[in-house]
Amino acid sequence: MKPILTLAALVLALFAAPAAAGKIKPDTAEYRAIELKNLVSGKARIDPAKAYIFLRSPQNRTNGVFLKTPSAEEIANYEAEWREEFAEEVRKYPGRLKNWEVARQAGRARGEKPVEPTEATFAIAPIDLRMIVPFGPQFVFDKIEGPDKSFSYLIEVEPGEYTWFGPILYLPGTQTFGQCYCMGSVRFEAKAGQITSLGDFLSLGWADRAALEQSTIERMLLPDRPAKPTDWSVPESLANYPHAQAELRAAGKRNNVLSALVGRMPPVPGVLAYDRDVPIDLIGLAEAKARAQADAAEQAEPAPIPAPAQ
Repeated sequence: MKPILTLAALVLALFAAPAAAGKIKPDTAEYRAIELKNLVSGKARIDPAKAYIFLRSPQNRTNGVFLKTPSAEEIANYEAEWREEFAEEVRKYPGRLKNWEVARQAGRARGEKPVEPTEATFAIAPIDLRMIVPFGPQFVFDKIEGPDKSFSYLIEVEPGEYTWFGPILYLPGTQTFGQCYCMGSVRFEAKAGQITSLGDFLSLGWADRAALEQSTIERMLLPDRPAKPTDWSVPESLANYPHAQAELRAAGKRNNVLSALVGRMPPVPGVLAYDRDVPIDLIGLAEAKARAQADAAEQAEPAPIPAPAQ
């Protein structure tokens, strides 16, 4: 089975496209946390032009990172910035080389000889760093007390596709804590004007011990419990807004752009499986099989018998 196409390959494939005119600096994913008190007071509202991701964490606060799949325009803008910075490095190279040579002749050279930048060797920060959408543990949407205690989060985002990057605590400029699902995860579409519910899926209550064992090398502390169906529902406070369960698809390997611990999501029945270290898109395979069967059936249909001559 072939691995799922990675975002890096997509970016490289699209680098041949012309850059967007009039805009150089790359887009960054926009997001903000919505709190119930602000929704009730009118300080926040559900914007039909935005998309919303809802999730619930049993018992405790949680945190994590989604990665937005960049649009064609965002990739074009990223390419434009790459070419702008590459041109600047090419412009500076002769002066840097001359300064190094002068210092070498005077016995004051420091560091390696400057290397001429080329398109094959020049790089800027990966586009994934512009697509980060973090949440939690603060700015909870709502908190439910009692035996079924839970914390919920509602994140306003741009419409598009999002990949669950993992339970990572991300604060720009500080050390990153948590685990990235760089070796396999899920993705979903967040549609404009709609609340896309992940329910308590990210808490992994649906995964039994056997499934959890496939996502970690540390197995001594894994809970030995039966799987519990995911609660995809939204609370009454959001029930009157357009909402839908997230339609999950498998996501392939990603670069560990946040330098977190590397891991992967447990296999998700009907969605995500693994062939050793290769994530498998089960829905994609089923769709491909259905198309092949339909094509075979169409080719097997007998040719129509021509009508007799009058």
